[in-house]
Amino acid sequence: MTADELMTRKLSWSKVSDPEHPFRAQVDGHTLTIRLNDFPEEPMYSLLIDGKDASDFDDWPKIWSRPS
Repeated sequence: MTADELMTRKLSWSKVSDPEHPFRAQVDGHTLTIRLNDFPEEPMYSLLIDGKDASDFDDWPKIWSRPS
């Protein structure tokens, strides 16, 4: 599983209580986490796979479901 594959895959995220890492999802036995970065000096979000940085991005993928 690569970050590029995940960016185009339909994912449902759950909101968690960690303000720096507010969203998590489980996919194929892996834990995915979204980290909020120091925007605009850094990209807005980082995707972590099992706690390791996988990708940075600014625009939330339209195919992903984000809780309100």
